[in-house]
Amino acid sequence: MVRPGWIVAFTLANLGLWAGHYAPLSVLLPVRLQEAAPDHKEITFALVSGAGAVVAMVAGPVAGAWSDRTSGRFGRRHPWTLGGAALAAVALALLAGQQTVAGMLVGWCLAQAGLNTMQASLTAELADRVPVRQRATVAGWMGITAGSALLPVFVMTRVVSGTGPGFVVTGAVVLLCAVAFFVLTRRSTAEPEEAPPAYAGRLRRADFLWACVSRALFFTGWSLATVYVFYYLVDQVRYEERFPGKTGADGVLEVSTVFTAVLIVAALLSGVVSDRTGGRKRLAAGGSVVVAAGIMMWALWPSWPAVLAGTALLAVGQGAFLSVDQALVTQVLPSAAHRARDLGIVNISYTGPQTLAPFVAGPIVTTLGGYETLFVVAAILTLLAGLAVRRVRGVA
Repeated sequence: MVRPGWIVAFTLANLGLWAGHYAPLSVLLPVRLQEAAPDHKEITFALVSGAGAVVAMVAGPVAGAWSDRTSGRFGRRHPWTLGGAALAAVALALLAGQQTVAGMLVGWCLAQAGLNTMQASLTAELADRVPVRQRATVAGWMGITAGSALLPVFVMTRVVSGTGPGFVVTGAVVLLCAVAFFVLTRRSTAEPEEAPPAYAGRLRRADFLWACVSRALFFTGWSLATVYVFYYLVDQVRYEERFPGKTGADGVLEVSTVFTAVLIVAALLSGVVSDRTGGRKRLAAGGSVVVAAGIMMWALWPSWPAVLAGTALLAVGQGAFLSVDQALVTQVLPSAAHRARDLGIVNISYTGPQTLAPFVAGPIVTTLGGYETLFVVAAILTLLAGLAVRRVRGVA
């Protein structure tokens, strides 16, 4: 069993990681690109975020494979966690001074390379260090950080004000959290004894494939629903008209606050229940259904109360799906010797949808039915994710 101190340090590192992912994508890049190209903000955002995601799809598996082969006094994961965080922090600092679409594209690609290097090594720590009977609980904390990372960054960016300082603060959060994880866990490099797999061969490879498909469907639906949340609040919900004196960023902050509060309870409860019962698939599938319900609330009732209610459902569903599904994935990895590489491949299920979502969402919003159609497509994909996870046969 891993100790509470290790879990706290691991959670902190993941908080920095997801702050680096979400703060730029949700607010900083949309605001900066709206200033740079106000008449083409959806397309330019699709170009910048999509290019970054392509880099991420390559960086994750490559960095993971190198991490698997690394040895030294600090273990095989810590150097890559620190190196990735440092690169991301430098790239985000560079983004603070960029005013052109081309400059932001280059900066975001560099940031994604660093963030996904960090993510590959951190995700492997879960499989390396945490026993199976504790993984969903620890993964629940990971799920919390994925959903709540925006909140502290928004608070700090309010203090320093502006997208430029916001990029710098975000980079500092990424690096400081990685350094804290290294300092607090640098002596915890030994891996637990690996139990022999309950099954192997073709069935194990098929389960790994279904787990990847499930995550890809879930994150594609999730990304389609949330990629333009800033523009949705401004253009569809009319947040700035409903609340004079406030901006779309204020609306995203309020949504994030509700999401975080509900997610904390949902993720931790789902992880504990899953570890105690040994069940993974039902909770993950149920989470996908709840997320779909929340997305449909956004589609059918573009009002501020419905946005908040739908956000609460999204938090419940994501908390259940992410905490349980992350633990499930670590149980169907094809090889213990290549965990980071394989988990880097799994992480494409997150970065891949980032690539697709802006390019798919942009035309839907502008020419194929607007946000209602976009949300319906997103809800269908999350429901399919629940069906896919039920196809994993080697895990309860």
